[in-house]
Amino acid sequence: MGKNKNIFITSTGTNIGKTYCTVEILKEMLNRKVLFNAYKPILSGFDIYNIKDSDSYKILKINNKEPEIEDIKEISPWLFEKPIAPSIAAKKENKSLKYNDVLEWCLKKSDNNIINIFEGAGGLMVPIEKIKTLLDLMKDLNSKVVLVVGNYLGSVSHTLSAIKNLQHANLQIINIIINENTNNDYIDIKDTESLLLSSINKKIIIRKVNYGDKFKSISIKKITEDIISSC
Repeated sequence: MGKNKNIFITSTGTNIGKTYCTVEILKEMLNRKVLFNAYKPILSGFDIYNIKDSDSYKILKINNKEPEIEDIKEISPWLFEKPIAPSIAAKKENKSLKYNDVLEWCLKKSDNNIINIFEGAGGLMVPIEKIKTLLDLMKDLNSKVVLVVGNYLGSVSHTLSAIKNLQHANLQIINIIINENTNNDYIDIKDTESLLLSSINKKIIIRKVNYGDKFKSISIKKITEDIISSC
């Protein structure tokens, strides 16, 4: 049996670009013929009549097959219609969301022979059940972490809080991806990177990604290399 190869892609919040980064990383793994599994166990804001807009559809689509609802349920068993915190969505929709069920499912899907990519829902402290959060799930899966953050006013504070929580849980951070996903004329991504580097007491790899950046593919290649070498 090989060593644990669980990778958790998380973020400081929602709409930061987790799925965008996940999909780009998976495409690069495909290019390199690296074996992997990819899952998004919990998904809020799922419209059964418009599955193409869902994160899970985008993850599955990298294999150039047209995903069906059954395929989505294979990688995302906990689907909620309302675009709100999963635990609240579960209550409102009379569905079950129990931490131990999610953990057990993820453990069953964890294959120590290949890389297992788990994408979170929202930020790393999103509650699953009572006091149990996604951070607990990362810890119980013994995952290494990729932290996707934004480039906006307040991003550095949110990022440092997330790093402290991950370090307190003794989780290895593979890298931090600053995703320039917002139109900020007055916040330079290089300034965000510089401020983070000077504020982190332990050296952590920081990578920058920009949707329109001609160097995006280079960044994604390096991020993917970080992940592969950590396994």
